[in-house]
Amino acid sequence: MIITRDAIQLNPAFPFLIMEQTLYEKDNREDSFHWHSYCEITYIRKGCGYYFVNGEKYTVQEKDLIIFNNVEPHGWWVREERMEVVVMIFSAEFISMPLTTFDHDYLRPFIARGSNFRNKIGADDEFAGQIASIVQDISLEWKSAGVGYRLMIKSQVLRILTLLIRHYQRCETEKQEEMLLCDKDKSMKRIETALYYINSHFTEKISLEEAAAAACMSPTYFSAYFKSVTHYGFSEYVTRLRLKKVKELEQNTDLSIFQIAMDCGFSNMSNFYRLNKKYGDSSVRAQTE
Repeated sequence: MIITRDAIQLNPAFPFLIMEQTLYEKDNREDSFHWHSYCEITYIRKGCGYYFVNGEKYTVQEKDLIIFNNVEPHGWWVREERMEVVVMIFSAEFISMPLTTFDHDYLRPFIARGSNFRNKIGADDEFAGQIASIVQDISLEWKSAGVGYRLMIKSQVLRILTLLIRHYQRCETEKQEEMLLCDKDKSMKRIETALYYINSHFTEKISLEEAAAAACMSPTYFSAYFKSVTHYGFSEYVTRLRLKKVKELEQNTDLSIFQIAMDCGFSNMSNFYRLNKKYGDSSVRAQTE
């Protein structure tokens, strides 16, 4: 792999440049990368190809955006003969001279990158169209060089950077939500394992610690999560299972209420009567009072 530094020099008084380029398939070099000392936003105006950066291969097509910071070696590979792009580059000093803490926030998409970061922003992204439109407006301003064009360009670049911040913040939120759902799904699968264990052993002496171990959770976490899922505390859930079984056996066997209560996991009749009065139904209670 050949990595070279881009030779473009920006004007220190206004360190910004925007240019329209046509990249040709005949010039493709898979092992050729370059880096530069400025930030870059590239808009794919026509054609398709690939961009390579940080070990990632991004497929790009019309209306996609690619961004690079000032230390990322990158390269491209054109498909279908040619690819037309609009390349916008600027230094950190372009945002503010000298750079202040407030203005530094604008560069977050290029500096503070989370696990959600991707160099490509696809055309289907809600911010891609807005950013692409601004890039093209900037290109017109640059060509016309009308009165105040530098002020206009800078304000539009800041708007793009703000949209990039929103894009990556939204991606981070979506990533966190996805991870939360994944964690919740895993927890639910563990609860299902615990429920199977409880439903198979509720007539025995069963403890919260045993059920939590079946779910591979700490007793405290299991207790809270179990209640959020079933809307019952662990003890109440087990008691209701036992009382349901009592009613079933009472209706379908000739066993005494004492024998049924003992077989269903109650330790003594006093405990059974108390819990049946609290959680049981009137039909069973009427027969036990």
